[in-house]
Amino acid sequence: SKPLSESRVGLIASGGIYRLGQIAFHFKDDISYREIPRDTPKSELRISHFAYDTTAARRDPNVVFPMQTLRELAAVSRIRELSKTAYTFMGGIYSARKVRSVLAPALADRVIADEVDVVVMVPV
Repeated sequence: SKPLSESRVGLIASGGIYRLGQIAFHFKDDISYREIPRDTPKSELRISHFAYDTTAARRDPNVVFPMQTLRELAAVSRIRELSKTAYTFMGGIYSARKVRSVLAPALADRVIADEVDVVVMVPV
C-alpha cells in the first residue's frame, strides 16, 4: 500500500545460490535455506542446483539472484532499501508438504523479522 521508494524490499530465490564458505546445496529435496548478507560481493556467490543448466547463472548470478540490481535500485531511490539479508534455497523440492510445512513458514518468519514491506521471489 506504499510506494516502492518508501519500501524495504526482501529477496528470496530458489536458484541454489550460496555464499563462499557456506555449505552447498547437495541433494534433491533439500529444504534448507541460506542467508546471504546484502553486501556480499558477486565474486563470493556460488551455485549448486540439479534441476537447471547453471551456466548463465555461474557467469552472472543476477540471472537468478538479482541482489546487485536491487542494490542499484536502492542507490537511485527506486526502493528505500534492500533488506540486510536475502534468502536462497534449491528449488526442485519434490515434497510440497515439506515446502508448505517447513521451508515456507521458516522463510516467512525470517522476512517478517526483517520487517520487509515486499518480497521479490525469484523461482527457477
